[in-house]
Amino acid sequence: MTGIRDDARVLRYAALCGFQDFAGTYSVWSWVFGLFLRMMTQVAFFASIGRLLSSQQAVEYLLIGNAVAAAPIGCLTATTATTWERVAGTLPLLVASPTSALLVLMGRSVFFMANGLAFALGALLLVPPLFDVAIPPDRLPALVALVALVTTSTYFAATFLGGLVLNATSARRTVPQVARMAIMAFSGVSVPRSSFPEALSWVGGVLPVTHGLDGVRELVGAGRVTVVVGDAALEALVGLGWLLASLATFHRLAAAGRRDGSIVFSTV
Repeated sequence: MTGIRDDARVLRYAALCGFQDFAGTYSVWSWVFGLFLRMMTQVAFFASIGRLLSSQQAVEYLLIGNAVAAAPIGCLTATTATTWERVAGTLPLLVASPTSALLVLMGRSVFFMANGLAFALGALLLVPPLFDVAIPPDRLPALVALVALVTTSTYFAATFLGGLVLNATSARRTVPQVARMAIMAFSGVSVPRSSFPEALSWVGGVLPVTHGLDGVRELVGAGRVTVVVGDAALEALVGLGWLLASLATFHRLAAAGRRDGSIVFSTV
């Protein structure tokens, strides 16, 4: 029990540090009219393509898909953030500390998860009325829970990718961009997965967002409880897989660093 309390304390202080950094970078005005408004207009842009196709079904498909995809767009920047400690030269201290470096790194960039959640929920609440897409009010609590699940699983994937780029910091911006494109392409955001070859459809099945997005579409549409619960369970399973991969990656990194001295006080 003491260990759990200590880990929670580490996460809390790391998250506080991260949120303070974020608040020092963005004011309320710059966040609302910079980041948030940009995401709302992006979702509206894709929904407008459905209007050009004269298909309300396409409008709803594109709007819901790109609204939920706003979560990983916000979350995946955490991949870059995991390299901050190496660039600052403090990663060796984290590896030498009694707690897991992953706890600190995850807490340090958890504000990206809050950012992605705000993007997705904002898009799902504000943009649909502009395009005559109805979201039943009684399903909003379940919708929030599903989007939170999508955001969490994406964050776990982002930390896994962050562990990979810790030894290749020059790729810290390229990797999350590729991950975003893969999610946008293969998770059923704008094009149904059934349109892709079986191999690419399988890739989409192990990406975060895919099953959660299916659940959101079902929730907005027919709302069959068993289908929504099944999609949520698959999304949770995918997220758990990415979390376990993150743990294994950071454990291997720390063990290798202690063994061969590859984690050094360096800014490169």
